Amino acid sequence: MNPSVIVLDLTKTYGPTRALNKLSFSVEPGSIYGLIGPNGAGKTTSLAILAGLIQATSGEAVILGLPVRPGNCRLVSRIGFFSPQFPYFDYLTGVEVLLTCGLMHGLTPKKAKGRTHDLLALLDLQSAGGQYLSQYSQGMRHKLGLACALIHAPEILLLDEPFVGLDPSAIFRLVSCLRGMAAKGRTIILSSHDMALVERLCNRVGILHEGVLKHQITLADNSNPGASEQPGPETHPGLESVLWEIVGMPKIQEIPWL
Repeated sequence: MNPSVIVLDLTKTYGPTRALNKLSFSVEPGSIYGLIGPNGAGKTTSLAILAGLIQATSGEAVILGLPVRPGNCRLVSRIGFFSPQFPYFDYLTGVEVLLTCGLMHGLTPKKAKGRTHDLLALLDLQSAGGQYLSQYSQGMRHKLGLACALIHAPEILLLDEPFVGLDPSAIFRLVSCLRGMAAKGRTIILSSHDMALVERLCNRVGILHEGVLKHQITLADNSNPGASEQPGPETHPGLESVLWEIVGMPKIQEIPWL
């Protein structure tokens, strides 16, 4: 089975800062691949490049056999992207945002309306659908962003911290939804600081540190024999312990007055 996502030597610099340094991995159809690492490791940059939102300084990425670059119209509606770092229009209602996303991705008005209803129910936003985004809490905005990434049923789903701000019910439904998408052959790449959810959901995990892919892991409980990434992955029972081995255990800072 050919990989649906191939990343080869991706490098991204911002002036003297190197956000990514020769990032390489591949992901097979039907797999859920996790990116973990400290803040500033390059996770959001990696996903934004794959979504075609920013241009890599060097290297290449191929999704579904097509080169990834900003403005590649052949890929836009085959990819779903979410990141809390990208804002929405406050002067639209939740329903209007979702309908607009659906129509932009080529859905008919009837299908866009039906999927909007389904996604608002999935993320428990039915009662807020008619409210303007300026009235939304951060968690509600987060849910709406996820719905925008899902409305066109993309073949490739790129999620940057999808679980932050979600209540337990929404997390449970989202995890079930992502597993269902993977079971249908769709490919999901997500970043998260929630080690338990990553371990529960992902087939493979890459550990990023200072823009470098330090290690890749096959998770025992979520193994997918079709997946194959480089460098050589291993099976580990404890994801958090491996993370600290790679990036270093955080120093415990004692504050006497607390």
